[in-house]
Order: sequence, then C-alpha cells, then structure tokens
Amino acid sequence: MRGFDFLSPKSLIAALRAIDGKAPTCKLLAGGTNVIPTLRDGTLKPRFVVDLGGIKALNYIREKQGWIQIGALTTIRDLLNSPLIKKKGSLLWEATHIFAGPLVRNRATVGGNLADASPAADTAVPLLALGARVKLRSLKGQRTVPLNRFFAGYQRTVIKPGEIVTEVTFPVPARGRKQSYYKLGRRNAMAISVVSVAVLLQMKGKICTDTAIALGAVAPTPLRVEKAEGILRGKKVDLELVKHCAQAAAKSVKPIDDIRASADYRRTLCEVLVHRMICQSLGLEDAD
Repeated sequence: MRGFDFLSPKSLIAALRAIDGKAPTCKLLAGGTNVIPTLRDGTLKPRFVVDLGGIKALNYIREKQGWIQIGALTTIRDLLNSPLIKKKGSLLWEATHIFAGPLVRNRATVGGNLADASPAADTAVPLLALGARVKLRSLKGQRTVPLNRFFAGYQRTVIKPGEIVTEVTFPVPARGRKQSYYKLGRRNAMAISVVSVAVLLQMKGKICTDTAIALGAVAPTPLRVEKAEGILRGKKVDLELVKHCAQAAAKSVKPIDDIRASADYRRTLCEVLVHRMICQSLGLEDAD
C-alpha cells in the first residue's frame, strides 16, 4: 500500500502549507473510512497523503448566534452523543443512528462524509434539508458555500486545490417546525442507502410557510427538490397537495440501476417516501 509520503500536521495552518501546490497528487485523510480501502487496493495512488486527524481544533459542536457549528473533523459518534444536535439538529441526529456500524461511526467525520460526495452520503441529506453551509479554508483566505451548491457532480465538489473543509454550519430550525428522516438500505438501515429522504416543514396552522425536501441515492449528488418544495410553500397542506408534491419529487430525480436497486424502483420509492414523510411530519392520515 505504501508508495507515498505521509504527512501529519497538528494545526490547520500547517495542513494548508502541507497541501499547498501539491494538487492533484495529494490526498487528504480525515477518518479514513473511505480513503484507506482505496489506498490498500491501489485504486488511489497519491504522491502525498496528509492526515488531518491530529488537528484537534476542527473537532467541535457548538451554538453561536442562532447557528449550529460543527468542526469538519467531528465524528459521527460525536454527533450521535451530542445533546445539542439531538435537540436542535434532530434530522441530523436521526441519521447518525443508522450511519454504518459503531466502528465506522467512531472514525468517520462529517467533513469527510461530505467531501467524498457520494450520492448516498448519510449526513448530506439531513444537512441539505437544514440549509447547511460548508466553510472552506486555504492559505489565500476563507469562503462559505451553501451545501446545495457544494456538490458539483458524481463524487465531485467545488473544493479548489489548496482548500480544506473546516466547518459545517446550519441555522437553528425555528420553533414549530415539523420534520422526518428515513433511510432505506438493501439489507437494513445501516447499509448504503437505496433511497434516503429528509423533510422539514415550517407551519402556521395548516399553512406551510416554508419547506425543505432533500433526497439521497437518487441522482449523481444528494439534492433538494425545489419544484416539489414550491408546491407546498404558502399553501394549506392536505393529502391531495402532498400527493402532487411527492409526484413532483419523483420527477425531479435521476436515479441509476445498480446492485442495490433499479432506477425505476428508486423513483417509485422516492414518491412513496416523500409522501409518507410529509404525512408523518404533519400527522396526516396516509393511506399509502
């Protein structure tokens, strides 16, 4: 496996200096749950591997001025054990329960999970629904990218050479929000997603004042289905409206056939699960 120089900086600035000018021969290592297997089997052959695990300053969960801030090296286990995430980011907290198994949760990081840009990334779907943003840092400065613009295609992001993901942040959901998350795996919820759905609704009485619907494993990237969201926004929500919303969501996706499921099955599941999650969030009687 070893055919590269291994660097282990202990600070963010040291890491930024270590990767400066080394793209595309440099690979960042966070939890290593995806990178290490590809190094072992020879799929990935970098000249440099930079281990970020020693940068303790990038491991935190906190609330500041109405935003939840999560350091990029925060592990899935840390999210699962966080009272703050459970209380004010419960969509994300629900996803951590069914994120692989305990060994992977102990190593995998939120920044690494997003940077890998898998269509089935478990943290991406709830974070998209929560309106998350990703902070990127380089020697030239810092920028913030909305998560719905972070994914550039299948396993591609907008991260530029010399940049490192440092933080994921999302606004504390307003009181009165209704939400649901569901992930379907081939064998069980801990498997790679066949389809995952996150729904967040802001209601005023029976009127939906705002909504977010995010899907995973049904397109080249995790995504928000904005046309479907628009069907609910500003309307009195009933079963007929939910039906139209779910149908619009299914029409917005571009699933593929793979060993876990066919494209047609995923599209059908998308419609069924969006319908079910909205009804579950609002306490509507769902005949599906």
